[in-house]
Amino acid sequence: MYSNHNEIRSKLALLQLAKELGSISKACDMMGYSRDSYYRFKKQYENAGEQGLHNLSRKKSTLKNRVSQEVEEQVIEIALDYPNYGQAKVAELLTARGCTISPSGVRTIWLRHNLETKHNRFIALNSRLRQQNELNFNAQHQIEKSCKLQQEEGSLDCQSPGDICVQDTFKVGNIPELGTIYQHTCMDAYSQYTHAQVSLDKDSGLASDFLRTQVLPWYKGQGIPINSILTDRGAEFSGKHSKPFQTLLQETSINHIQKRAYNGPIVNGIAARFHSLAHSEFYAPFLKNNKVSNIETLNDNLQKWLKRYNHQYAIAGRYTLGKTAIEVIELSRHLYR
Repeated sequence: MYSNHNEIRSKLALLQLAKELGSISKACDMMGYSRDSYYRFKKQYENAGEQGLHNLSRKKSTLKNRVSQEVEEQVIEIALDYPNYGQAKVAELLTARGCTISPSGVRTIWLRHNLETKHNRFIALNSRLRQQNELNFNAQHQIEKSCKLQQEEGSLDCQSPGDICVQDTFKVGNIPELGTIYQHTCMDAYSQYTHAQVSLDKDSGLASDFLRTQVLPWYKGQGIPINSILTDRGAEFSGKHSKPFQTLLQETSINHIQKRAYNGPIVNGIAARFHSLAHSEFYAPFLKNNKVSNIETLNDNLQKWLKRYNHQYAIAGRYTLGKTAIEVIELSRHLYR
C-alpha cells in the first residue's frame, strides 16, 4: 500500500513538473519516464483523478499452489463431520483417503471459510443442518450444548438471512468532474448478499433513502424480514445529525446495533472486505479505463458488477461455505418463512 502511494505521488509530480517547465520531454528526462507514460498518466488523471493512477494488481485470484476445488470441498466436509478434529488429524484423515494435504494447508482453507476454531466449526455445522432442514430442536440443543454456542460481544452469529444486515458508507475517492464519491452499502451478514449505491454525499438522509428505496423493497419482495441493522457510529447513523436514518428504523421496527469505530474491523469486517473487493475488481479498473462525467453512469455499471457478485461469486464464510449469495438465500428460505 505504501509503495503504491509513492508511485501515485511520483506520477503526480511528473504531471506537475511538465506543467511548470512547459516541456514534456524535459520533465520525462528528469523523472525517468517515457513520453508514452506521461500521456497515459495524463489521460488516467483526467478521467478519474488520483484514483486512476493506482496500479492495477496483476496477481491472479487463484495461486499456483492453491489446492483444487475438490480437495477444498473435502476439507470443509470433514470440518463439519468432525468439528472436534484439529488440522493435523484432518490432514491425516485426508491422506488416508488418498488426498495429500499438509496440516498448514488444512488451516489455510479453514481460515478462508472462517472455520479455524472449533467454535466456528460448530456454528457452521449448525448453519449447514438448518439450511438443509435436517436439524430438529433436540439436535440443535445438543450441538449448542456441546460447544456452548452463544452470542458474544463483537460476533456476527446469525440465524438466517435478514437476521443481521450490515450498513456502511465507503469513500470511493475523488473524480475530477464529480468530486468526492461515496458508496452506501448494505450486506446481509448471513448470505453476504449485497446492495450498494454511489452518491456525492454520505449524510443521514442519503443513507436513509438508500435503505428505503433500494434495500427494503428487495427484502420485502423476497419475503425476508430484517430484524437488525448493524452500523458504526458514523454521523449518518448516530448522533444529532442521524434523525432521518433513526426515524426510518423506528417506522420499520428494525433494531439498530451500533458499534464504536475501534470495534469496526471486528464487527464490520465483512463490509470492509467487500469494499476492498469492490475497489480492486470494479472501481480501480473501471475508473482507470473510463471517463465518468455523471453519477448515473457509475451507478449503472456498479449495479451490473453487483449482479455478478451476488449471483456468480463463490463466497467464503461459515454460512456460505463457497456458495454464491443467492444460493444461500434460496437454500435458507425455510429459515425465515
